Amino acid sequence: MGTLKNRIVTLSSIRSYLYYRLFNNNTATSQYVQFLIMDASDLDFQTIFRLLHAGSAPNLCSKDLASRISSCLSPQTASVIVTDTAVICLCLTLTEKIITRLSCQSLSQDVRIFCEDVMRSLFGKMNLMAKLVSLLSCQDQLVSHLSAKCMSAYVINDICINGSSCSLWIHTCTEVFQKSTPSSELDFCLWSLTAVIKGVLRADCQNKNDVLTKLLAALDADLTSLYANILPQDTVEPHKTKVTNLCKTKCAFFDLLEVLSAARLRCGVCSFVQRTIFIQSRALLHVMRADVDYLVKKRALLLLKRTLLRRAGEDWTLGDVHSAANEDGRLTDDMLSMAKVVLQEVEAGWLKEVPVKIRASFFGGNCNVGLSGTQKDDVMLRALSLILLKSLEINIQFSCVKEAQSNIDIQQYLTELMSFLIRHGTPLSQDTHSCSWVYLVFAEQDDDMMESAKALIALYLYQKSLSSSDSGVCVWGCNPHCHFILLLRSLSFDSTMLLDFLISTETCFLEYCVRYLKLLCDDWTGFCRSCRHIEDCDDTTVMFQVLSDIAETSESSRMSVSCTRTSTGSDVRDGPVSQLVDYGSSDESEEAEVNIFNSNIRVDSGRTVAEATSCPSVTALEQVQTEHVSEYLFGKVVVCLVDLRTAITRLHNRGLFPYNPTSLLKLLNNIEPKRNMVS
Repeated sequence: MGTLKNRIVTLSSIRSYLYYRLFNNNTATSQYVQFLIMDASDLDFQTIFRLLHAGSAPNLCSKDLASRISSCLSPQTASVIVTDTAVICLCLTLTEKIITRLSCQSLSQDVRIFCEDVMRSLFGKMNLMAKLVSLLSCQDQLVSHLSAKCMSAYVINDICINGSSCSLWIHTCTEVFQKSTPSSELDFCLWSLTAVIKGVLRADCQNKNDVLTKLLAALDADLTSLYANILPQDTVEPHKTKVTNLCKTKCAFFDLLEVLSAARLRCGVCSFVQRTIFIQSRALLHVMRADVDYLVKKRALLLLKRTLLRRAGEDWTLGDVHSAANEDGRLTDDMLSMAKVVLQEVEAGWLKEVPVKIRASFFGGNCNVGLSGTQKDDVMLRALSLILLKSLEINIQFSCVKEAQSNIDIQQYLTELMSFLIRHGTPLSQDTHSCSWVYLVFAEQDDDMMESAKALIALYLYQKSLSSSDSGVCVWGCNPHCHFILLLRSLSFDSTMLLDFLISTETCFLEYCVRYLKLLCDDWTGFCRSCRHIEDCDDTTVMFQVLSDIAETSESSRMSVSCTRTSTGSDVRDGPVSQLVDYGSSDESEEAEVNIFNSNIRVDSGRTVAEATSCPSVTALEQVQTEHVSEYLFGKVVVCLVDLRTAITRLHNRGLFPYNPTSLLKLLNNIEPKRNMVS
């Protein structure tokens, strides 16, 4: 008997797992499930699901199906045993499928009528919502999760069609939030509310603003109280804060806070709890000092980052952030409040409390080697860096508007940030250019890199306005000229890469590029000085490039001399070797220039170029070093920008550029006339 009992439990466990793959038209899996589940009703559920998925109406009375589903979902959750799990999961998944099919625009009329009749019966006389609520407390987490999914799908559908949400669902969430007692019900109610707000934001609802406003008004007080219970302030002695270590609950709550921020940014909906995220942001910062899992601290930091960057919900929402945000008159003050709290905490030593694992962390676990090949969690480093940079930028922007009397010491904050990065494994040594920290930290994330570079331009201009000098900005890594040069060098000065960035909407590169080009036109001397500075810090690399160029010139010169002598019998000194340029059309033909950035190798008139380059003397090498090092980066950057201008012009003339680049081209046109102005 013991063996048979174990076999039944094992088969039931397998059945609970295989039901996931049942609906992927996997024939082998279906055969296994049919073997394990011998009840006729289960086989009917499978067939009905496949028919609905294919867009066909089942040959079955809608009331009979509703009655069968209702009978399988018993409200007596305590009596649910493992052998019933598969049947319950099948019913819940089928019910969710019926609900979600109604949102399909291409649904045939007979299928739509069938689904509507089933829903009307289930959520009417059969009161399926009450049964779903009772299943939230089921010991089987899979059943609870599918119940929450089914419940959320119905609420979203009800909101989009009728403009109202289920009163029983709201009442359930209200009661659970008021208790604030750690439980699976709390976790799934948080998840359900998050899913509903997400679904409304994604859905094509004409009155979504009004619906969300009413929904949040009903839950506002309870959510605000829940915020204080899950994330206590404890501003007196934050280092002694001990929060109950409930990883799942806190992560679910952070997801809810993000969708609340997204609703504010996308729709302009603003309740008190949405403002609480900003006004009481100190509680989020104190999570770093609390006795909680590392994953919770990471999620809190990412929430702060997305909120300050106005990126909340960017992965799954639609719509323009800025248009909705402009309608929220209090958002500016709230953003400034959060930014001020960040700076206050940094001054109080908050950076020393932020943990960074020595190994990259994924989904709460560990990985032996990070994505960038390092032994540190770069996600935490990027998040913290952007939180501080964006907080500084917001403070200096609004300090000008508010006419603040106290100036912000940018150098102090960035110096602390540099120390933090070095302490956690960022390879910044005395021989490394300090401004390279941006690309060492953000190498794996282009959007974050552009955000940081854009913010650093604003910080640089602010600091320069206070001291009328940019001396020392490289020491604390805040020279935008260096950032731009290092960016181009990391891209091998490939203008097509810049073109891709300009066309893509995944980063803010266009805004960053326009900001920097304006600075470049106003501060050409600073750009030239940065070129020399980077070369001085990277002398070994530059000399390696010089020697490589000499070798290439030597080889090409020998080939040119050989070809010339073969064809004309004369020496290369008798005249220049013509260059043939193959263009796709006459429209693309332009004057071909031989430009080595004013770093020509001078040799005696009595020697050929091939002779001079094949056996470079010590004197010639020193001369090349002096001239090439001072102008190598300068020429590369200028040529890259000129090539970018040419590519944009050609695409624009052919109507292939995705937007009007007139303003951008105007800035790029100012670059070439300055190419001979090497200060």
